[in-house]
Amino acid sequence: MPPPVVRYVAQTMTDTHVISALKDKRARLDGEIKMRRFQIMRLEIELAHVDAVIRMFRPGFDPSTIATKRTIKRSRAGTVKGSGTREALTILRECGDALTSREIAERILQKHGRPPGGEDSTKLANSIQAALSRRTDGAVGFDASVYPGRWSIRTITEPL
Repeated sequence: MPPPVVRYVAQTMTDTHVISALKDKRARLDGEIKMRRFQIMRLEIELAHVDAVIRMFRPGFDPSTIATKRTIKRSRAGTVKGSGTREALTILRECGDALTSREIAERILQKHGRPPGGEDSTKLANSIQAALSRRTDGAVGFDASVYPGRWSIRTITEPL
């Protein structure tokens, strides 16, 4: 039996699209790497300036002995990391009704003076969904019988 005939034209056309997409992806990654290198250089220069000012005030002090501190950024929603769950539970308690993760997120954003909707609502809703899903204390209940599912505060007499 002769070997199967491979269509060179179709394969070349596919390869062209794949190569084009890969070249575009590589160019974007290379651009991001260069941008990050520039940011690192800028931060290193700032650090050198701060070290020089420290040495001006304390000539014998070695700035490299200062422990590194990691900072936690505020989310774009204006909440500190981890506070979304607390605020979600507060919203559920105040409301008394069952709410979707998105409804909870939008109420939190409104509480912080941010416009509801958009990317902030989606990210916060995803975070709330994940955080409430991980709870094992039985404080919240999830009703999946409706779409989208709704969260509510459980009463003590309610079964798990």
